[in-house]
Amino acid sequence: MKIKNLLLCACAALVLFAGCAPKTPEVKCKVWLNWPERYLPDFSTLGEPDMEVSKINFDLVDLPDTNNHFAVLFETTLKVCKAEEYTFKISSDDGTKFYIDGEMLIENDGAHGPILKLATKQLEKGVHDLRLEFFDYDKGQALDFKYSTPTIPERPFNPEVEAIEERSARRSDFVIPQTEEALKRYKEWKGDDVVMNFPIFTDIHTAGRYSYRHLGFASEIASRFESDFAANLGDIGLNAYPATIDAAYAKKVLENTRAEMDKFDGIWLYAAGNHDWDAGEGEYLSEEFLTDFFQKPWQEKAGENLHLTPGKVYGYYDIPAKGMRIIFINSQGTGTQGGFYYYFDPAQMEWLQSLLDSTDKDTAVLVLVHYTPHPNGRWNGIKTAEYTVEANQRLLDILADYKTRGTLVGLVSGDSHFNMHEVDRGVDYYTAQGYGWVTNELLMPRTTHEYFNYKETLCVDVVAVKPEKHEVHTFRIGAGGSQYDYEFTY
Repeated sequence: MKIKNLLLCACAALVLFAGCAPKTPEVKCKVWLNWPERYLPDFSTLGEPDMEVSKINFDLVDLPDTNNHFAVLFETTLKVCKAEEYTFKISSDDGTKFYIDGEMLIENDGAHGPILKLATKQLEKGVHDLRLEFFDYDKGQALDFKYSTPTIPERPFNPEVEAIEERSARRSDFVIPQTEEALKRYKEWKGDDVVMNFPIFTDIHTAGRYSYRHLGFASEIASRFESDFAANLGDIGLNAYPATIDAAYAKKVLENTRAEMDKFDGIWLYAAGNHDWDAGEGEYLSEEFLTDFFQKPWQEKAGENLHLTPGKVYGYYDIPAKGMRIIFINSQGTGTQGGFYYYFDPAQMEWLQSLLDSTDKDTAVLVLVHYTPHPNGRWNGIKTAEYTVEANQRLLDILADYKTRGTLVGLVSGDSHFNMHEVDRGVDYYTAQGYGWVTNELLMPRTTHEYFNYKETLCVDVVAVKPEKHEVHTFRIGAGGSQYDYEFTY
């Protein structure tokens, strides 16, 4: 998402480490928003930062790669157990300055694309202060920090500490109790009625290095709820740093994602998100690739009920036994759509209109999409492009028209990083927060957000529909619990 003035930092303490094992200090990260210049600021004159957090390294992994005009100051210590010559490599887009014990070792200031610089310094045994200054002006952003010595292979951080971080992310003792609590509410609501349900998994790109594991948790949820399908509403982070510059890393994200999704012995429906494009130096950049990877694997299992549009990332899934049709559409743009973002292109809207015209009026239709077209689905103060406004309005009009002549459950989306239920001309629009983060000042009216630690808390919503009674109930698993449940009729 192109979110201005939004920085999301949710991470564990991790440090630069030089081969010994004392208590590892954290990397302190201070963030100033709205830095408009094309060079680094004098941080001593900026006053209090807009955000101050602990990070795992000198990197942008948990800062959205589409945010512009901000400055960051990283500070930590490096404990050297053996006097050696250290080589530091820093590639940045835009400017950086790197200091050791107050001495500037690397200067790479100014607005520019990725530029690699390196320097060496003999470090004596003991603790040394490290300081890295960074700013982003516009367009792309990247920060890659590595170091090495004659006895330490090149690394961004201590692999032992990284292993601790991964083991922490593997913990799943919170999954069962949080799932069971929501399942109990679901069963009480369901009673003996026929229900169609599915879990929503969305916006995991903000949740840290090993966040793909939560797809496996969503698979467990789908199994426990005996779901009709599972919904991946996008933003798994394929165009988030470092996948944007590292094809091997992006490929690993994809492999891990597939492995976690395959834990559900059912089908996944996928609506592409804006952070699912442009990965691995352009290696993964096509609708064909996304549909081949995220949609076709389940086509054989679903049989003729799953209809995919050749070469596109939209289609529909029929559940005849419950009288429902699930339509998944693509709201995102890349170079394949003229560079547009948050865009429902005309060809897709014509397809949607034709599909609805041919749908039996008694079949309950539910639309899944990453980005909601409803005006309240964007962040407060964020200007929406005119082409997006026009495309949104066309989709709103199509759904409002169908509501007058067919059975429309509503539209379910992610993207906004907050919780929302709005009704527009009789059409219900429900937005799930997912794993995204958003600051309070960006929340729209009648929207909410629950802050949580993804290492200890799930943030998955199960959407349940009673087709015979025209009732919808959502059940929050994890973050915020039942206070984020929604209920409405259609």
